[in-house]
Amino acid sequence: MIKTNHYPRQYTCCILIFLLCFYFNAKAQRNIEYVLPTASFNKEETYKMLDKGNGSIEGTISFKKRGYVNYPGYLEKVLLYPVTPHLTEYIELKKKFNSRKKQAAMTKEAAMARIETKTIDSKGNFVFTNIKPGKYYIVSLVTWEKVRGNQVQSGPVVANKNMIGIQMGGGSFPTETRYESKAYEEEVGDYIEVLGNNKATVVNIAK
Repeated sequence: MIKTNHYPRQYTCCILIFLLCFYFNAKAQRNIEYVLPTASFNKEETYKMLDKGNGSIEGTISFKKRGYVNYPGYLEKVLLYPVTPHLTEYIELKKKFNSRKKQAAMTKEAAMARIETKTIDSKGNFVFTNIKPGKYYIVSLVTWEKVRGNQVQSGPVVANKNMIGIQMGGGSFPTETRYESKAYEEEVGDYIEVLGNNKATVVNIAK
């Protein structure tokens, strides 16, 4: 005897919508053209720059939008890259190619050649330890919200009436302001230089 499962029509529609969204999202990702730096990535030299040193970096990351200062969340990743020709060209390419169809990118090896730390509070403060003297690029993501207010009807329509109570057409209704917010992410980074061992380099990376 063959057992047949009968699913509600609403459940079937939800599955179909999910599959369609997944398909179009995957298709959009396949259509992205990635632009890579022409400068080659020197793996050996880059990892030598990441060898253990005696210096440290103490800093803050922030992003100002519409008068408000935003910070990375608590325990948000902060990345440190050695400055190489491959990296600097990539950063310049990002200024030109940052659309849904065409984006700048590093090679996978170059993207992984980094040191990671995390913010130590909700004010964007971070610390890197055991850093060699040299030039680096520090970057993190900052989430900010765009808030928009809309006037919506909050009660029934009150009809316009004349002095003897006869409705004259038209009317009014009470309204209230309802707010909705949408979150965005902003990449905030900058070049810094560690000048010597046994010193703490203090930086403020703001955008």
